[in-house]
Formats: sequence, structure tokens, C-alpha cells
Amino acid sequence: MICCDLPEEVLEEIFSWLPPESLFRFKCVSKSWYALINSLVKNPEFVNKHLRNIENNILSPYTCLVFCCATTAYTRRQPQRKSLRRDLLLRSLTVFHNRGGYGSDPNCVSEVFRLPTLPSKLNFARASGSHCNGIICLAHDETVVLCNPALKEWTPLPKPCLGDGNGGGFWARRVGFGYDSRADDYKVVRLGYEGFRRDEVEHYRTRAEVYSMRRDSWREVEFDGLELVCRPLIGKEVFCKGVFYWSICARKNIILSFDVFDEVFRRIPLPNNLPVTEEEVKLTVWNDSVALFLYHAIEIPKFIEVWAMDDCSAGVKDSCSWIKKLCIGPLLDIAEPLTFLKNDELLMKTKDEGLILFNVRSQMLRNLTIIQSVNRILFWEISYVKSLVSVDGRRQSRS
Repeated sequence: MICCDLPEEVLEEIFSWLPPESLFRFKCVSKSWYALINSLVKNPEFVNKHLRNIENNILSPYTCLVFCCATTAYTRRQPQRKSLRRDLLLRSLTVFHNRGGYGSDPNCVSEVFRLPTLPSKLNFARASGSHCNGIICLAHDETVVLCNPALKEWTPLPKPCLGDGNGGGFWARRVGFGYDSRADDYKVVRLGYEGFRRDEVEHYRTRAEVYSMRRDSWREVEFDGLELVCRPLIGKEVFCKGVFYWSICARKNIILSFDVFDEVFRRIPLPNNLPVTEEEVKLTVWNDSVALFLYHAIEIPKFIEVWAMDDCSAGVKDSCSWIKKLCIGPLLDIAEPLTFLKNDELLMKTKDEGLILFNVRSQMLRNLTIIQSVNRILFWEISYVKSLVSVDGRRQSRS
């Protein structure tokens, strides 16, 4: 084959733009390609180049999301809460942005999302998930696992230093997984709360710990934790420019940030004059900025406000400001906004568990024509990219 005679540097450039599954299929072309590809996927410089090409490919016509979904069996068994693990599954949803909502061509494809065989202790029904650079972090109680589905790799992390639910102690509720570019280190932050009594009243205090892949160890992060008189609801994290953000609801809404570079927690002020009650606050990332959705959970038709954070130094006090960017609506049959995709498209869930896209520029709605039915979405929509970043050994450099 003539293509086998291409210079190695040309092949390397071509390979750096291929999805992992296509790259691995090309190992069958010849013995020389087999050896070259095996060598490249173990080379940190090539792995980093491949990741940059995937992340920066503005011509990519699709977005891939991963959901945790329920099967019919899960719905039947939920009251008994038996065998929940086998009745839950992950599904990927690939949305094509260059296709309309009409005609015979589907504008999205839903498939079962295959993971490596994971520890039996990991219960998807109660797990939280996070994603960075092709690696998915799954956590349930004290079990925390990193896996790269494209490489069919997974590795468990050491036992956290904060125990979970021991004698009214610490309850982990959210996990964030991100990359510290300054230290060339992947980090996991585990956020939760502990209960204690004061003056015969139950109180709750937020606590957190961080795992460093380079150190392969956990440590508690000391910070001025929130002290609350009701059990807090901690929303799904968003990760933007090296900082995690969580919305915390405990009679009033609070935003907590965690900078992976200096490992410091900070509180973020909400926009002024927001309603204190009844409104839902949900964080997202839009055009490389942190944004929040503000909407009424029950109200139909639904109006959704979109606020974008402006001029924020990782949550330093009084350095953040918010700008109201959009007010979308009235929308019929919409349950909640999920996340922004490419091309300024907002993914939303309908009341009947369907999915719909709203383009904020054209103000057009389009239904997602799903080839294989999406099971009932339970939680965590993760934006996902396929990468060659290995979790085997947990110390692979990205420099």
C-alpha cells in the first residue's frame, strides 16, 4: 500500500487528528503501523497533541454527552431499591450541529456508553460523575474511580481521608475532576458536609478534600466552611478555566468555588435582586464563561434567565459581577435547562423526558430525532471527548 510508505512524521500528524477507535483500527494495516501506533499512544507529547487537536477542532460538527439513565426495571424496582446497579446504565448522546430537525437524517444518535468493568461497590444510583480530558471520575461513598472508556482503562483511587456517613460524620455529595495546568497534575475534589448539634439544634458544616494524581494521596482542604441550619443541596459542579463552581441551596442559594491551582475555596456572590425562594439556580458554562440559569421549577409556560459571570478573579471577594444575557420564553412543556452546546444551542429536557435544542441566536427550537430511545435521564450530563490520556499508573505527564 502506498500509504504505508508515507514519512513517519506525516503519519503522526494524520494520526493526531483521528478518534481513538479509528487510530486503533489502523494498527491492523501493517506491522509497521502497529508498532508506530503502539509507540505513539505511550508518548506523552503525542497524547497531548492528540488531545489539543480534539479540544480545539472548531470544525467538529458534534457534541457528545454522557447521561446516567434508568431502565424500565429500575422504575419498577425503585420502591424496593434492589439490584439498582444492574438496572441503571450510561448512555452517550451525540448531537450533530450541522443537521436540522427535519428530514431523514438524524440530528443525534443515542448509544449505550461502554465502561470497563468497575468495582461492585460503585453504585450508579447514588454516584456522582465528572469529566476532564477524556477521563471520567465516578464516586460513590468512599469509592472513587478514574476511567478512560476509549482506552478501556480504569483505576481506583486510595481511600479518602474523610470517612463517609460514619456516626453522623461526613457525607460526600459531589465530586469534581479537573486538570491543574501549572502543576501538570490531575486533581479530584470531594465536597460534602458533616452534621453536628448545637443548642439542641442540628447544624451542618461543609467540608472538602482534594486528591492529587502526582502525589497519589488525599488531603483535607481547610477553609471557612459554610455553617447551615438545614441540610444543603449541592448542585452539579461546572469547571471553567481551572476553577470548580457549585450552587448550594440551604434556604438561600450560595455559589462556592474551588481553584485547582492554589486549592482555595471561595464564595461567589449571586446577581443582585434575585428572588430568594421558589426560583431554581443551575450553573453552566457558556462561551468559556460561568453562567447560571434562573427559572421556576413548576411554572408553565417557563421563562429561563441566563446570567453570565464577568470579571471574576476565581471568586475573590467583590471581584465578581454578573450580566443578564438572555431571557428565554415563554416555553411550553419544558422541564429544565441542561447545558449549552456548541453553536449557542441550549439543551433542555421536556416534561415527557424528551430532549430539545434552542438556538439562542436564531430563536429556533428543534427536537432531537433519536435513533435509539433515550432511557429516563436521572442525573449528570457530562460533556465528553475521547482521548488517549491514560489512567494506568495515574502519573502520566501532560506537559
